[in-house]
Amino acid sequence: VVVKLMKGNMRARMRLHFGSLTECQYHLATYGILPQSLPLDAHGNINIDRQLHWVQSCAIEEKLGRSGRSELLKLSELAHPTPHENDVLFTGGKTPNHAGNHRFRTLVLDFAGEYDSCTDARKRQIVGEIIDKIYQSGGRCLKPQGKGADKVWEEVPLDELRKKVMQTFRNRRRRLDAPKQKANNSIGILISGDPLPPDVIFGRARRNPGNELLHRLIKERSQEYESLNRGVKMRLVEGIMKTITDQGGRFLQPASEKGGWLEVSSDNARERISKYFRNHRRRRPTTATIGGSLPRE
Repeated sequence: VVVKLMKGNMRARMRLHFGSLTECQYHLATYGILPQSLPLDAHGNINIDRQLHWVQSCAIEEKLGRSGRSELLKLSELAHPTPHENDVLFTGGKTPNHAGNHRFRTLVLDFAGEYDSCTDARKRQIVGEIIDKIYQSGGRCLKPQGKGADKVWEEVPLDELRKKVMQTFRNRRRRLDAPKQKANNSIGILISGDPLPPDVIFGRARRNPGNELLHRLIKERSQEYESLNRGVKMRLVEGIMKTITDQGGRFLQPASEKGGWLEVSSDNARERISKYFRNHRRRRPTTATIGGSLPRE
């Protein structure tokens, strides 16, 4: 109502922003109004230091003209924030030993269990909650620009920040899964005799009827697999494994000893079948394996 009562030239200069405090701050940042330049922080504290610096810079420019540029350059350093203890620093390499980064890792750890098993919509909500908690504590998310003496810090844009937080969750899960995967790859039960027709043989070994069945099941259910979240995908894979084992099939790979075979663990087989689904999605028709054999690992 108030906007409609304004004159046209005033309405042209006004834009309304909706959402959480953090979202509004990032919307304003796209117009060059950085969060640290606002006089009101997340806790309701008033800080007019930047306004006073702006008034000072205007006074210097008006009084000294060109000779006042050196003073203005000093004031321009305020445009690049100096990291403080509550800030989260994204350096693109080894995680800094910084208080804000420690708190950020704690937040990721608190939400990790739910994040790994929830829907994509809930994952986006978790990422938003973590970002809100960082800014509500007085912190910012910064990244470096330049090197050496020219290095400055700037705030990470919201879309980029969301991607960085999601990548942090993925990196954590990979670090946890790596030892398990390594152990699974090295553990297997040596079997006697040769593979049976229903068996699935992993690796660059001979083709088997069990491999043809697995390939057909992957092809039939690939679209369904891509539409599911991670937890449900695992149940789909386990259903395929049960179909094969119900027909008397096992999951084998060649042993290091010549002529021997290892029966791999269920976790190992589950991970390999998941990889086959990913490879099936990435393959192009022109590069499909002749004869319809499984994608190579």
